[in-house]
Amino acid sequence: MPDMDPHVQAAVYGTPKINPDEQNHYLGTFRERIYVAQTRATFGDAKYMPTWEAQIKDHKDATLLLNGHLDMELLTPYIKLASKYNVGFTLKSDDVYDRSDVVAVLTAKEAVNITQIDVVALTLEDDEEKTTVPDAPQKPWYKKLFG
Repeated sequence: MPDMDPHVQAAVYGTPKINPDEQNHYLGTFRERIYVAQTRATFGDAKYMPTWEAQIKDHKDATLLLNGHLDMELLTPYIKLASKYNVGFTLKSDDVYDRSDVVAVLTAKEAVNITQIDVVALTLEDDEEKTTVPDAPQKPWYKKLFG
C-alpha cells in the first residue's frame, strides 16, 4: 500500500524492522554488533567457558543475550559468568528465537564489525596460541661466523 500515510501504515502493521531475519537469527541484534556467539550444537559444553569468560572480561559494556527456551541448567553458568563481571544479560523467549540456531550472543550497543564471532573458532585460536612453543633464541650473527 504505497499510497497509505506512513503513520497510518505503522499503526496498522507495526513499525517496520531493519533486517528482521538477521535480528531473529542473532537473538534480536545485528551481526555487526556481536563480539562472540554460540550455536545450539555446542551450547553448554564447558570447554568454551574460558573463551566466554575472556570475552566478557574484555567487553564489560556488552550485553549477554541468551535463548530463554533452553533448560535453566544450561543457562546458569552463563548467567553466573555475566553476574561475576557485572555484565547485563537478557533471556530472549519470543517464539521466533526458539527456531534460531544461535543461542548465546555477547553484543555491543553499536557496531564493532568483528569477523570471527564463533566461540568454537575463537577457542581453537586460543588453544593454538597456548600450544605454540616459542622459538629458540637466535644466535647473534657474529657467533654464526665464528661459532
